[in-house]
Amino acid sequence: MKVIDIVNKADLDLTVEQLIDLVANHNRQVDLIFAEKRTDEDGYLSWDQENWTCVDGKRFIRSYFLQGRALSDYSGYNKYDMKGCFLPEEAQEVRLG
Repeated sequence: MKVIDIVNKADLDLTVEQLIDLVANHNRQVDLIFAEKRTDEDGYLSWDQENWTCVDGKRFIRSYFLQGRALSDYSGYNKYDMKGCFLPEEAQEVRLG
């Protein structure tokens, strides 16, 4: 998938596994920008952008944004949760920071 590397100012073609490796092992951040607003299954939280970072190579944090504004909510995941929750293929734009 096409990924915009905003640090090195380049367009990359990366897989989901490569993105997870960059976040977990190379201290990078992945921003997923969605075309439409997303809502959680309870209807509590709505967002249109996610930022993914990693704490220690094993624990991941997803921060939420709506219309350019950071929300106070976040979610924590382990590396095994990433397959079901980290979905860059659904994003309109993927940025690597």
